[in-house]
Amino acid sequence: MVQMDNSSNNENNAVKTVRSLIDAMSENNAQKIRSLFDENAKQAYGNGSWKSGKDFFNWLQSDIIDRKGHVDHAKFKTEANQLVVTGQYSSEGYSNEANFLFEVEKGKIVSWQMRY
Repeated sequence: MVQMDNSSNNENNAVKTVRSLIDAMSENNAQKIRSLFDENAKQAYGNGSWKSGKDFFNWLQSDIIDRKGHVDHAKFKTEANQLVVTGQYSSEGYSNEANFLFEVEKGKIVSWQMRY
């Protein structure tokens, strides 16, 4: 029997969780998108201030779900519980290269930083 070390399992879980998010965004599945985040998740643009808790979920609704945000041609790079997603991000009225840093703990996304 092959035994995987814990860091490998963490990487696999992070990829699975964030892939689920990218898929849910492509389908604009609001319920699934929200379900993938920890209740205390946080988000920031670049090195700006972080939104967390209720402010995070308000941002998620207005900037991602309502505007049908999605990533085309997503590529994933992992390191422990952190995952970088690159590709082409698009939403209603906006398009730019994606460079997103996600942190995943216990199967839930706890942070999402949009890097430039």
